[in-house]
Amino acid sequence: MTGKEPHQANVDLMNAYAHALDMRDWDLFASLFTQDTSFAMREWAENAVPKDWSFEIKGREALVAMIKGIWDGLSATHHFLSNYVVNPAPDGLSAKASCYLRAHHVGNRERSHLFEESLGRFDFETVVEQGAWKIRRMEENIFIMLGTADAFAGPPPA
Repeated sequence: MTGKEPHQANVDLMNAYAHALDMRDWDLFASLFTQDTSFAMREWAENAVPKDWSFEIKGREALVAMIKGIWDGLSATHHFLSNYVVNPAPDGLSAKASCYLRAHHVGNRERSHLFEESLGRFDFETVVEQGAWKIRRMEENIFIMLGTADAFAGPPPA
């Protein structure tokens, strides 16, 4: 296996995710997910009530393409993670993990004066695949949004 106990291996996986995003290291980013991964995002309403999922992406290639497209519209990002919780399965080959996030996004080009900052929690389902921990499912739960989502570019012109 990975040579690390499941708690530390999962914390390292979550940190690698943040590093890959901020460094735009798309090879590292892709390597963190299973081929059949899924990623979902939602905002939470007042009184800690989750809204419906805003979107859900299935498959590693689709996820990487979506994130690369979004990041092209941003000049900089900064992801800060904390409050790690890891609950390994009894067999040590899968886990449920979470961490709090603070993610700052700065618009690019004509939106360089805009920012969006998300505060929330990432929830992960992870598995050991070929000796390495990978993300099978990831859920982004946004509790607070500062700035404006207009910092993100819309889809590129067709």
